[in-house]
Amino acid sequence: MKKNTKKLQTITWIYSVNPNHNFGFIDVEWVQKGYFVYPKNSLDALDGDEVEAYVKIFKGREEAVIKKVIKRADRVLVWTLELNKSFWFVVLNNPSFKKDVFIPYKNLNGAKNKDIVAVKIISWNKKNPDWYITQILWKSQNKDIEVKSLILENWLDLDFHAEVKKEAKNIKIWENNTRVDLIDFFTITIDGSDARDLDDAIWVYKLDNWNYKLIVSIADVWEYVKENSILDKEAFKRWNSTYLPDRVLPMLPEELSNNLCSLNPDTKKITLSCEMEIWRDWIVKKSRVYESVIKTDFRLTYLDTQNIFEWKIKIDDKLEFWQKITNKLIEMIKNAYELKDIISKRKQDAWVLDFDFPETKIILDKDLNPTDIKKYTLYDSNKLIEEFMVITNQTIWEKFQNIPFIYRIHELPDEDSIETLRATLWIFGIVLPYKKITPSLLRDVLLQIKWHKKEKLLSMMILRSLKKAIYSDENLWHFWLAIDFYSHFTSPIRRYPDLIAHRIIKEQIRGNLTLKRKNYYKSVLSNIANHTSTTARKSEKLEYSVKDYYICKYYQDKIWEKYIWMITWMIEFWIFVSLENTAEWFISFDWILKISKKNIFEFNKNTLKTICWDY
Repeated sequence: MKKNTKKLQTITWIYSVNPNHNFGFIDVEWVQKGYFVYPKNSLDALDGDEVEAYVKIFKGREEAVIKKVIKRADRVLVWTLELNKSFWFVVLNNPSFKKDVFIPYKNLNGAKNKDIVAVKIISWNKKNPDWYITQILWKSQNKDIEVKSLILENWLDLDFHAEVKKEAKNIKIWENNTRVDLIDFFTITIDGSDARDLDDAIWVYKLDNWNYKLIVSIADVWEYVKENSILDKEAFKRWNSTYLPDRVLPMLPEELSNNLCSLNPDTKKITLSCEMEIWRDWIVKKSRVYESVIKTDFRLTYLDTQNIFEWKIKIDDKLEFWQKITNKLIEMIKNAYELKDIISKRKQDAWVLDFDFPETKIILDKDLNPTDIKKYTLYDSNKLIEEFMVITNQTIWEKFQNIPFIYRIHELPDEDSIETLRATLWIFGIVLPYKKITPSLLRDVLLQIKWHKKEKLLSMMILRSLKKAIYSDENLWHFWLAIDFYSHFTSPIRRYPDLIAHRIIKEQIRGNLTLKRKNYYKSVLSNIANHTSTTARKSEKLEYSVKDYYICKYYQDKIWEKYIWMITWMIEFWIFVSLENTAEWFISFDWILKISKKNIFEFNKNTLKTICWDY
């Protein structure tokens, strides 16, 4: 799937079906908006299939007509098995899937009438698929059947297959003495209290010349996940770890993600370290990358770190994981915050885009019932780790930019999106100048709306005008971070592109990156980048779907209760609103106009016009 730099006539990408209608879209990675597919133009394509289509103009709008299905989606559907006379079939709870799901008796796999089952296409007979029951999910009341269904229908597995687990259990702990020994360096991890895969550790030291030495050590997952192994293929399939309110779907089995590779305190771990000397003006003066072995001294949470910095806890007080605070730890935290502020100043000077949208935290009881929904608390210590990881990832690019590599890119927004944004901002008295769009220009707009009563709405409009960040084998810039080039390196336990970056780096520093290997990477990195960009969106979609499920479940017994909400986004027939606890909803204009005597919104062809209306 190569990028066509000319006007698109033929497109090849993933077909997705609108959940409540017959129509669909073909999303193309480098195009901001998908191409509409009218039902009669969808051929026999199913949701998630890779298709080839041509673009035509219909009533002034570009549409896609599917010519052929290139690759069928390896997907699972879930719902109820029923017997109708002599036919077994599955009644789906998926409105985007329009085909009948008939199950031959030989493919029942032990399932019985009224069981909730997972079904999968095993072959195609002309235009109709043959189905097979892969799992029986429910025979009696099951407290998490809905979430399991969402996981399976979003192309993810509930667990690892037996051969994956077997390979993980048979891995031997690394033992040799060829690495740089950092065991005596005072090293810490800072993560959330519920984190189990600790893949980054830091050491910060203030030098006599007032510069700072920062060593970021990352779990050396490559040493255990060899190229083309069963674990490697499974990691590529999953792309990343997916974090849900009630569980984590890890990229790698727990033997690796939570144990062997996780940088737990007081245990020797092998790592890949990026050592940087950073000037007081944030510039990385010199750096080196090497294989190392460490033993972390403290496991801190973000709250622990913040409390130490603010002197809310003192020497000998216990931290969340039962360790006691020491003078050495306090000095390390002080140096880390000083360095964080230096790096943050660079971001301000470079006009890095900084959106501040709170994340949702859903509290569940032991029966997986939501008991509360609130904003996820972010501390200044969250920013500390974020800044250190960003500068590490940027340094990695600088050192390995001249060899085949995988990059994280964020391209310029489309002109049409910016024009719509400019017209909408003007309605609220915000001017987006007719200049070349740069991060500094958009950051200036963000500063203008900082105290605007519609700040959240306007910030969301700016965010939605931007393209999504993707992976690429092309060395392009990162618009959002306002830096020329960027790579992911710091999370190989939970992101496959980071694992690939480690693999290339280790071959380079060991002297094994031959011309043959460089040519090999040139031939495969484009596919890896495309695949991981696509699967990242699937993972994100699942995270949103499960979050929405629990939000709906939480509010199902609160019908007709009154809430104060804020408009966060608008499209032609709907508005999206957010409660104080970050729960989001959409509301039909028709319904609003029925209960309101005011004319709230009006539209013309191109521009949303808003009459200010506040609660």
